[in-house]
Amino acid sequence: MKIYINGMGAISPQHTHNGVVLKDGLQQLAQIRNDCVEPEYGNYIDPKQIRRMSRIVRMSVVASKQAQQDAGIETPDAIIVGTAFGCLEDTYSFLSKLVQFKEDMLSPTAFIHSTHNTIASQIALLFQCRGYNSTYVHKNISFESALLDGQLLIHEGTANQVLVGGVDEIIDAQFSILNRMGSYKKENKSPISVSNTGRSKGTIAGEGSIFFSLSSTKKENCYAEIKSIKTLSFSDVSEFSKMTQDMLHSNNIPKPDLVLAGYNGDVAEDAIIDEYLKSMDLKNVTMAFKNYCGEYGTASAFALWLASSILKEEKMPEVFNLDAMNLGKIKNILIYNHLGNVHHSLILVSAC
Repeated sequence: MKIYINGMGAISPQHTHNGVVLKDGLQQLAQIRNDCVEPEYGNYIDPKQIRRMSRIVRMSVVASKQAQQDAGIETPDAIIVGTAFGCLEDTYSFLSKLVQFKEDMLSPTAFIHSTHNTIASQIALLFQCRGYNSTYVHKNISFESALLDGQLLIHEGTANQVLVGGVDEIIDAQFSILNRMGSYKKENKSPISVSNTGRSKGTIAGEGSIFFSLSSTKKENCYAEIKSIKTLSFSDVSEFSKMTQDMLHSNNIPKPDLVLAGYNGDVAEDAIIDEYLKSMDLKNVTMAFKNYCGEYGTASAFALWLASSILKEEKMPEVFNLDAMNLGKIKNILIYNHLGNVHHSLILVSAC
């Protein structure tokens, strides 16, 4: 059974919430910390509800609404969210008060809102969805796990309209801690590219809330077809390359027209991607995507949004500068991501 992306909603460090980013042009991120460009929430959410929502919930509610409206669906049959860290702002608020008040006289509100499934439950309340509701917390394959679950629900006939999202946020405390640990670059510049020149230790921080309306029914405004989703953990490059070859062969695709790879600018992390692409002879059709969204747990959701936009609009962002790549018409896009050479993921999407 085929799986189609009929609607998308994206809030990211780019101006993606207005739906015309490929026409206006993506911008290379040049800062170490890259927060989302947020919409005017009052256009989507009742002002009385906004003040009771944390920032990550507001972003997710708007992105999910955009995806549903884009697909022409009022209420999904199922809601599935992938997130690496969940509602960090509320978690930090609760833990800070725990220390401040020495575990006495604590309000449970921040704790209730801090749980990872808060996002999916808030969206379910908004859409009055009483169907399947789940949240996956699997580090950098959280979104892929949610996407696989949505695919399985559609395949087994449990649901036909499935809303799937990948959500993570930056907060000051988290950024400060990871920065002290050396996770991020030491200076502001554009550090991410497919070329191995200028790489150094560390990456740049990003965040995002990206949602997709999936169905086995292809609508007129369909963005792309999801051909296959694969994850592999604790493996070497040869094993992952073999899985890639098997996936392409099973879908009768000799070679993808474009690869969106999860280069994040860190010299050790990017060397693993180089080795993988070399083993597959794909370097000449590869572009990076984290230089437009930053590094975060569910960055692959941004890559899927970008790939789907390219396939539907049949247009590459001008910032890609593809003159030297001599690419023809883009019909099949492979998304590859990993973090720390532990969890690897592949998403194969094709034009509808």
